[in-house]
Amino acid sequence: MTTPTAAARDNLTQSEAEARAARVTSCSYRIELDLQRGAPTYRGVATLKFEDTGSGDLILDFRGRSIESLEVNGARLEPRWNGYRLWLPGEALAPSNTVRIAYENEYDHEGDGFHQFIDPEDGEEYLYTNFEPYESHRLFPQFDQPDIKGTYTLSVTAPAGWELIHNTAPAAVTPAGDRRRWDFQPTKPFSTYLFALVAGPYHVVRDRHGDIDLGLYCRRSLARYLDAEEIFEVSKQGLDFYADFFAVPYPFGKYDQAFVPEFNSGAMENVACVTHNEYMVFRDPPTTNQRRSRAEVILHEMAHMWFGDLVTMRWWNDLWLNESFATYMSYLCMERATRFDSGWLDFASSIKNWAYRQDQLVTTHPIAGRVEDTDQTFLNFDGITYGKGASVLKQLVAAIGMDGFREGMREYFRRHAYGNATLADFLAALEHGSGMSLRRWAELWLETPSLNTIAADWDADGDRISRFRLRQSAPAEYPYLRPHRLDIGLAREDDGALRVTVVPASIDGPEATIPEAEGLPRPDFVFPNYGDHGYCKVALDPASLDYIQRHLERVDDTLLRLQLWASLWNMVRDQQLSSLRYLELVRAKAPLEGHPELVESITANALGAIGRYVPEERIVDEARAFFRTADTALRAAPPGDLQKLWARALIGAAAHSEDVSALLRLLDGEDVIPGFELDQEMRWSIVTKAVAYGLPGASERLAAESARDLSDRGVRAKLRAEVSAPDPAVKSAAWERILGEGYGSLYLTGAAMSGFNWRHQRELLEPYVDRFFAAVVPVFRERDKEFATDFFRNLAPGYRVEPETIRRAEEVLAAEPDHVLLSRVVREFIDDTQRALRCRDFAAGGRGS
Repeated sequence: MTTPTAAARDNLTQSEAEARAARVTSCSYRIELDLQRGAPTYRGVATLKFEDTGSGDLILDFRGRSIESLEVNGARLEPRWNGYRLWLPGEALAPSNTVRIAYENEYDHEGDGFHQFIDPEDGEEYLYTNFEPYESHRLFPQFDQPDIKGTYTLSVTAPAGWELIHNTAPAAVTPAGDRRRWDFQPTKPFSTYLFALVAGPYHVVRDRHGDIDLGLYCRRSLARYLDAEEIFEVSKQGLDFYADFFAVPYPFGKYDQAFVPEFNSGAMENVACVTHNEYMVFRDPPTTNQRRSRAEVILHEMAHMWFGDLVTMRWWNDLWLNESFATYMSYLCMERATRFDSGWLDFASSIKNWAYRQDQLVTTHPIAGRVEDTDQTFLNFDGITYGKGASVLKQLVAAIGMDGFREGMREYFRRHAYGNATLADFLAALEHGSGMSLRRWAELWLETPSLNTIAADWDADGDRISRFRLRQSAPAEYPYLRPHRLDIGLAREDDGALRVTVVPASIDGPEATIPEAEGLPRPDFVFPNYGDHGYCKVALDPASLDYIQRHLERVDDTLLRLQLWASLWNMVRDQQLSSLRYLELVRAKAPLEGHPELVESITANALGAIGRYVPEERIVDEARAFFRTADTALRAAPPGDLQKLWARALIGAAAHSEDVSALLRLLDGEDVIPGFELDQEMRWSIVTKAVAYGLPGASERLAAESARDLSDRGVRAKLRAEVSAPDPAVKSAAWERILGEGYGSLYLTGAAMSGFNWRHQRELLEPYVDRFFAAVVPVFRERDKEFATDFFRNLAPGYRVEPETIRRAEEVLAAEPDHVLLSRVVREFIDDTQRALRCRDFAAGGRGS
């Protein structure tokens, strides 16, 4: 048996991947796994067959506990292995090779690799894999890169009561003593990161759509919450839409979806075995927004079966080819094929705003650009890759037409099915479909970072527009002006109604005259991106801003109203509108809003403004004022989504012990709001605040809530609440355990982290500022990426919006400038804190109000 010989960093560079892909072809894997109930480890045997046209040693990727034997072309060898890389000696290799490796490995508990979870409600064990971008070598030895596709034949011996789900259907399930052996059908070729295995006593619901077998899986303790009918409905609608749009039938036989515990992301597009985060199994009654969001995720992962799985990017610099495309297609499908026909509202309020925020950070990057290694890939699952890329695709489709786009996609699959492709291949297919050259478009939109701001500049002579121009600007550090095709909305009150005249326009430079607008009736306000076709920030002209601040509620176009709110929010972030004035507008206008999508967006931004952009001495007062607004709106709202959204805002705004006490009266039933009942998530949030603010009886309330909710969610919520206590001994014990043995899984440790920092506990937390900055570099050097980023996100003293915090972060950056992951999160932290300081100073100076 061989154990790792030396510590190493688990990372693969693009140059290494290119060299390996140049010599390795025709790869196939046979994997045999032995799973024992309740064991901390599992055993495996992997047999690899491949052609090798190169010379010298060849590296396999494998992250494991031990290697028991290694055979190369029938010869037994002593493994040379550092814990992540296994070297195959060049002298042992031939043009055609068979490598057999027997090994043992530990289960993972941080959401990646082969994750093991024990359900606290019933003690049952659940396993699942999660491998993107570079984690599948945790399960078996392999060439772990997207452009060495392989076929896989899997056999698993597992406890008799378990369900096993893989990328293919089982060919046979036979007794193996007191267990069962599952032999799965061989797969079609796909990349290693798309390999999947889900195992455990999962509850299963089956259905069929045409010749496609469908399966839904979740833990037994969640079965009562699984609304299979709606999930199957959306899935069937998506399968029909995509097969027709791409002119390629679903390519992978069956289609399973498993809702798995402690999942790090929203979902993962494993071939024919999609894994979803359990948050999409709604334990509390969901809002329509939540159900629509789940539909988008389902359709996003399904789109990947074609774009990402059938055709895969060659290297991670084209990750956007997977994610941007799947995001755009999911919203298109949702609008055209499902009852969730207001999906583009969600796109504008969530996905696109995520992109805008990410694209304004100091770490902005092109949609498509060089990615040196898999560590950089981990960082690029961000708002630019998902939201900006999808927004740019939406704009491109508007320019070339849906027919040209659809034909380009069909050509793409005809050329590259079961293979790999690059940006050049994608553009070539789109040019074929549209008949247009897209090279300049790609250079300006895909290969340059940051975003533009569009503003209208107009005059009126009496009651008519006499001059109308669009102006385009860009940040000084990213001076790229791009071509935009926009619709300008000219809004004017007429006979008591607000009417919008739409003027198509284009701008490809710093300025464009729009003669079509001249002579039209003088508008009350102008919005240069009507319909949300462009990817740009909109700067409102003074007359438009004045009207909107006074009469925003008169705008009956829901998407336009959402865009106006988003523009106001961006003006706060850009120090053009005081955060205090913005919150005044929220208090005056938000309770008049009847659309749940907008209420959710507005209240979230209001809470963000209070926490980050309001001067420190005003935070509590502003929070209390918003608390009163939310309370009034909650009591006035009809039963349903609006009540839930205002209740969540109310709980989020509670930043004073008196307001938390008011929430406790709701919790206890002393304060009754007709038609409204707190759900379990709200109950936990209130109890956690009672603990954090040290209110009398908080510990008893915590015990009672724990007895009420025995689920894994309850376990995490109890842990978060316990760490929230304003007690030096509690903080000290939590800090040591977080950096020590942890709490059993990353999810549990993350729950403890999330309860640590509270603004009102500033004095108590003073010692942990130094401790955080002393610990952060070792954490990023020594711990896995997911733990390190969770540590930073939860425990950095972001509540201290002050120059000293920036100085300390800059010291970290100077001490470790070459650590890609640490450098990015620290730079973004500094950037966010600097922006917050500027916004606070702007508001404190009484400007922009």
